[in-house]
Amino acid sequence: MKKGFIVTILAVLLMAASAAVGYAYNYGVYYASYADQDTALIIMNSGGQDTYYTLKVYDAYGSLIDAVSGDLDPFESDYKVLSDIAGTTDTSWGLVLLQTPNILTVGVETFISDHWMSSDNVIDPIPDTKDYSHYWYGLNYSNTSGQKTGIAIVNPNDSSAGATLKFYDAQGQMQYTTDVVLDPHETEYYMTSDILTVSDGMWGALDVRGTMPLIVTAEYFTGDGTLMNVDQITHTYFNEY
Repeated sequence: MKKGFIVTILAVLLMAASAAVGYAYNYGVYYASYADQDTALIIMNSGGQDTYYTLKVYDAYGSLIDAVSGDLDPFESDYKVLSDIAGTTDTSWGLVLLQTPNILTVGVETFISDHWMSSDNVIDPIPDTKDYSHYWYGLNYSNTSGQKTGIAIVNPNDSSAGATLKFYDAQGQMQYTTDVVLDPHETEYYMTSDILTVSDGMWGALDVRGTMPLIVTAEYFTGDGTLMNVDQITHTYFNEY
C-alpha cells in the first residue's frame, strides 16, 4: 500500500515535470483576419518524431481570443485559417503563438478576399533566454508614390517589451523615430504613409531595437493600397549585452 502510494506520487511528479518542460519551443507570427484580409498557417513537424502543439491567438491588445491543440506525425502538416479561430473583428490581428516540445516550421499565407497574395516561412523560435539588453531587427521600407509599407511590432513575451523604431531615407538620413512600450502579447501597427512624407527618396532602412525578443512584420503595398507581400522577421541581426 505504501509502495503503491509512493509510485503514484512519483508518477504525478513526473507528469508535472513533463508538463513544465512540455513546450521547449515557442514560435510567433503576425496575423490579420479582419476586413478583407485573412491569414492561414501551415504547421509542419520538421522533426523525425511525433509531436504536438498548442496554438494561441491574441487580439491586437494582447488578449487571448482562443487556443487550439493538435498532434503531428513526423513531417505531417496541419492547416489553420485564423479567421476560423479569431473571427473577423476590428481587433482580429496581432500575435499567434505556437508552443511545441519539438521543432516546427510555420508557413504563413496571406489572403485578400479569398485570393492568395503571399507566403512566408518562419523557422526561428522565440529565444527562450533573455540574455541581452537589446535585440536589433532590420527591414526595408518604401513610402513613394508607387509603394508604401505597413509595420507590425509584436511582443510575443509574457512581460512588457519596449521598442525604438528609426526610419532612414535612401541617403541614410533619419526621417522619423518613435518609442513604444508593448504589453504582453500586444501588437502595434504603423503605416508609413501616416508618418512619413511621400517622396521618391523616401525608402531605405527601418531599424528596430527591442528590449525583448520581438516579431517585426512588414506588409508591402502598392501606391493604391494593394497588398503585394508580407514578410515575417523573427531573426535579429545583432544582440547587444
